[in-house]
Amino acid sequence: MSYMFHGGPMPEFCSFLVFSPNEIDLIHSICATANWSTRDIPDPSMRYAFSERGGISELFQASALKDIGLWREGQQGGRLLLLETEKTEADNIIQLICAANVILEGFPVIKNPPTAGFELSDDEADREITFENLFRRDGLFQWFTWHQTLPVAVAIAVEAWGNKKLVYAIHKLAHSYETECVTPWSMHPRNGQVFEKHTDDFASHVGTSVAINLAYSAIEELDLGVKASPDKPRSIGKGTFEWSPEVLEPFKARLRKAGIDPERTIDWVSRGDQSEVPVYEMLNQLTEYSDGVEVRDRKVSLPDAINFCEFLRNTMTAHAFSSKTQRLGPYEVYNVQQVARFLILSKCNLWNTWTEGLRKRYN
Repeated sequence: MSYMFHGGPMPEFCSFLVFSPNEIDLIHSICATANWSTRDIPDPSMRYAFSERGGISELFQASALKDIGLWREGQQGGRLLLLETEKTEADNIIQLICAANVILEGFPVIKNPPTAGFELSDDEADREITFENLFRRDGLFQWFTWHQTLPVAVAIAVEAWGNKKLVYAIHKLAHSYETECVTPWSMHPRNGQVFEKHTDDFASHVGTSVAINLAYSAIEELDLGVKASPDKPRSIGKGTFEWSPEVLEPFKARLRKAGIDPERTIDWVSRGDQSEVPVYEMLNQLTEYSDGVEVRDRKVSLPDAINFCEFLRNTMTAHAFSSKTQRLGPYEVYNVQQVARFLILSKCNLWNTWTEGLRKRYN
């Protein structure tokens, strides 16, 4: 379908987002639910090759197009998603999809994510010049991106599109990951303590604090922070995490309204020697895989996990640093990010959803 834009055809932007031939129809179906006008063309970068059996080959340098050549028998190129809209909207869509992918992965896996669309000429000869002289040259070549999680990232972006608060939550959490994070697989209990828990590096204290602040701010964008005040304290008694029903019950109701089960639990990761702030001792229910020594992960209710994230933010990172701030490290960052990640994906109704699940939902 063609659209008119200021008296002419709607501009068409290269998104730099590449999908396999068997994904692209699904992507159009997902985008249509947000009224995004899309179409696709063969990936002009020729960076990726997809086999009939599901294998993927990737080139990391544009020069490899000449050195290695094109696809082998049984392989075909990817499909490039085009956006028919004005530039600001195209850029917002691309940036949101890439931010959603960071959250989905729990780590900024894509090294050179696209940050803006590239307007394509409606003249085919001009397009071919662009493809040859720009898209198949190092620089923009590395912007062309395929990843197995991208279809779900598109779905997250679509779910958030009409909700600016959710859009901001996604961008804030993605920026938190980009500021400081660890790989999710390094947190698997079989790995025990992988990282030093604290550092004397001042700049690292700032990075840790910024990452925690951004992640908790993402939770606040969802209106899922703890709503308490001096007149309505969250706890019964000072220095405890025993909830006041007057605060807890409305909090649970807001979680339910967001489509999130307040009875869910979160595994709060704690590794190595017990050197965290004393408040950790209040989280005393170990997970079934904890050994109580090197792996001391706790099973925490969702309201308690959010409350503890806020405690870290309020008392150690959001204001002038105290002596406790330097006791924070990669495990606290991971925990707060994981809570925010769970809430965002659940709010989008895409927790533990992968491409095959999308096919059932959108086709």
